[in-house]
Amino acid sequence: MSDLVTDFLEKRLEEWRQALEAKLQQAPFPDQPVYLYEPIRYALAGKGKRLRPAFVFASAEAVGGDWHEVLNVAAAVEVFHLFSLVHDDIMDNDDMRRGRAAVHHAFDTNRALLSGDALLIYAYEQLVDVPAPLLRSVLSAFNRLAMAVCEGQAWDMQFEHEESVEMKDYDRMIDAKTGALLQLSAYLGGLVGGGTEEQAQRLGEIALLTGRAFQMQDDLLEVTSSSAAMGKSLGSDVIHEKKTWLWLDLWKHLSPAALSEWEAAKSNPDFGDAERLVLVRNWMHSTGTLERAELRIKTWIDSANEQISRGGFRQTEPLEALLNFILHRKS
Repeated sequence: MSDLVTDFLEKRLEEWRQALEAKLQQAPFPDQPVYLYEPIRYALAGKGKRLRPAFVFASAEAVGGDWHEVLNVAAAVEVFHLFSLVHDDIMDNDDMRRGRAAVHHAFDTNRALLSGDALLIYAYEQLVDVPAPLLRSVLSAFNRLAMAVCEGQAWDMQFEHEESVEMKDYDRMIDAKTGALLQLSAYLGGLVGGGTEEQAQRLGEIALLTGRAFQMQDDLLEVTSSSAAMGKSLGSDVIHEKKTWLWLDLWKHLSPAALSEWEAAKSNPDFGDAERLVLVRNWMHSTGTLERAELRIKTWIDSANEQISRGGFRQTEPLEALLNFILHRKS
């Protein structure tokens, strides 16, 4: 957590996390069949950043609401996020998630797929107590932006099989894959928290900008951090030449000699994944790719902060702190 976050707010974020995790651990699942419910409990017990629920809570407070009143909404977006991670880890062949074995690695792929499906159903179950006048708007937004998350994952996978991907295509992908669920979290927090439709929409826009920054930071940490710090497998994006913004920018700035060196490194059986990651990391430093990525992150966060200042909200400190967290996080 950044030094820019006050002690008071750090306690507030911890309070939110504890309330959410208590709710998730009290999920009323039966013991049988173990085949289904054991991996679900395993997924729910993972200790994540809880960033999406934090946007629900902070947005409710921004419009003068009580965060306790949006706990079910926060649970809905977090459980949907967990569902997406279970399936994404299978698609990306990642064996670690949040410092533990991914669900499909801890159990098996079939059990992971089935438990992911059940988590999706449980996410919708959390919305049944939304006040009736808001239910249509809440479900409409949930369906639209949840579908966007799936589209974003599809774009991400499709890019792996395309020779050329434009920067604007990558930006569209991260707006869907990462930004959409943050946008949904902030919109629902503002709406169910008692805000106007206009306020909820603005909160969603703030979160969308934050989502861009978060995904770019995630791509950066994929290259610059370690598996121990991140709690998940690293380097797979580089090894599989995943077309992240970092990869696209680097390839624009690499010399023909460097491109030839990369092809040789890929075909050399004595040149392992760790060595390839170091090679790419060094190139990203020398070509300025990492610096340009950091500038993009700062630009998005500055735009989000400007939206906060113009939003006429009642309490903005939690939102501002979340943005600072994105800007300065190391894992």
